[in-house]
Amino acid sequence: MSTLENVGTSILAPDDTIILEESGLVSPPLSDGTRRIHKRRLTRSSDEEGLHLPLSPASIASDSFVSIPEHLISFATLQHLGYNSQTATRIWEYWTNWPAGEIKRESDDIEDGIPFIDVAKGHIYHSLDTCEDDDARWLHCMDSFWALDTLKLRYRGLQAIQEASRWCDMASRREASQASQPGHVRSVSSGEGSTSGSLGMVPRLSHEASLSHATNVPGYTTLYKGIDQALVDGLFDVHTKVQFGYLICRLPSDFSGREADIYLAVDREVAEYYAFYVNRRSVCSAAVIIHITIPNSVIDSLSPPDVQTIYWPSAEWKSLVFHCRRSTRLPPELRKYQLAKILIGTICGKPTSIFANMRSPDEITEQMVLKTRDGRNAIQYVFKGDDGDDLLEDISSVAVFPLTTLEFKKWYRTV
Repeated sequence: MSTLENVGTSILAPDDTIILEESGLVSPPLSDGTRRIHKRRLTRSSDEEGLHLPLSPASIASDSFVSIPEHLISFATLQHLGYNSQTATRIWEYWTNWPAGEIKRESDDIEDGIPFIDVAKGHIYHSLDTCEDDDARWLHCMDSFWALDTLKLRYRGLQAIQEASRWCDMASRREASQASQPGHVRSVSSGEGSTSGSLGMVPRLSHEASLSHATNVPGYTTLYKGIDQALVDGLFDVHTKVQFGYLICRLPSDFSGREADIYLAVDREVAEYYAFYVNRRSVCSAAVIIHITIPNSVIDSLSPPDVQTIYWPSAEWKSLVFHCRRSTRLPPELRKYQLAKILIGTICGKPTSIFANMRSPDEITEQMVLKTRDGRNAIQYVFKGDDGDDLLEDISSVAVFPLTTLEFKKWYRTV
């Protein structure tokens, strides 16, 4: 594969790479265009998340290391995103043989060029057309949405590694400059400060672990959502105002067939479940739990049509989930749920593909309801459309908590 397009897009920054290689925490570039890097040297919070992993020299083939592409724009990245060799080759050849003209790639025009990730996503977007009456095509469409979501998750993870390495590269340069000053004591050695800074360097990320954080505040309800850490930078603007659009759930979902809404869980363990699934889908992506606290008085003051509740085993719950998961038009009796600002209801715990072959809502059983560890039906709040987004913006406070690898293992033993 051509390496011409890789110039200037290395994921690891120069000085950071030197420190990591000297410390045995990253391998030299391998023949397949990847490197092996220690898990505690991935992002700015990886050191704290992986404290149980020793930093002493170890084989790069051990479980303490993962593979990342050497370059962000590369054939290896396409494979990291999930494409097989044949598809990755086709996309890479399209990128490396870009036609001359006004439309340029980001490697030709960093400001206005077509991003590499958009070309990678384009292969999936091309297959998203479907027909409601064709179950096979509908299933393929749902698989494609899931693949697209995973692709974007993995690319964000690589960008987070690149950003962290750039930050450490600058820190190394500052350290080198300060080292020449009389009386300076070097604080970084053997790669101990490389690639992973403190949690405080990650915007709004708490030093407390999510699973140990107390949230029972009288007069308030705390809702939860698990996301990948790479989204946290975008979640807060320069004034630390929350951009709730980053929390929108992918379609289709339980109560949203055609309009993207914000889904938050009542039980933290539900958010943990989805957050840890981030780690299973992308070995380079860290997960966090968003805690959103709202006054009970605000919710209690709302009445229909602004707030609606819908729970298993009502016929309307079955019908709403059936139509939304199939992305079909809602019947008239269900339109009230589409018009609400907040919808509170039971969570369906099964994948969307199950609904493709259903003939009616009556086929939905209790086994499809998501349960908590103590056997309760899991509940979610859905903030719908712009009204729901505005309501969250006006009444809520937001905190972000990391999930460590040890917490994942503890969680995994209990599921």
